[in-house]
Amino acid sequence: MKSIKKILIALLVVAAILFGFYTYFGGFNKLNFKIEKAGGETIVYKQLVGDYSKSGEIMESISDELQNDHGLKITQNIGIYYDNPEDTDKDKLRADVGCVIKTHDQNKLDELQKNYSLKQIPEKEYLITKIPYKGYFSIIIGIFKVYPAMEKYLDKNNLSDDGPITEIYDKQNKEIIYRKEIIAERDDD
Repeated sequence: MKSIKKILIALLVVAAILFGFYTYFGGFNKLNFKIEKAGGETIVYKQLVGDYSKSGEIMESISDELQNDHGLKITQNIGIYYDNPEDTDKDKLRADVGCVIKTHDQNKLDELQKNYSLKQIPEKEYLITKIPYKGYFSIIIGIFKVYPAMEKYLDKNNLSDDGPITEIYDKQNKEIIYRKEIIAERDDD
């Protein structure tokens, strides 16, 4: 009887820890979707072809280089994910990953273009939601919570799920911003 009680207490402790962990990293936060005009950011990026799990490493590498070698303050990393991992082989997934930069100094931009790709994110209508960014597990929660909810929202509102999804990891505001370009209404015919 004592061993059953110890096992139950251990299970309750583990459940409480997991509950707290999930809560801390934003698992129970309500997702609020809105459609609004966004974009216009300039990004420094590298193209990734392959497993999306490599994107964080590339973002951090670019962020470190931009800060240490070019004197830029980086507060936002970014990933633009073009393919759905459920529909595309892992080795064929495509993404642009890097950092948002806040410089309009043409000399600095010319210097960066020698080693990196640069582009401006188009200003368009996007479906947007945010979750808290408290570390790696916030990203995991986002994958399993945001993407299905976004897909459901698009379906419910008869919007196309074509086009990339952008994730902006805002270190300063401690949030992950998810943006899905609004392309058109879905054609169900």
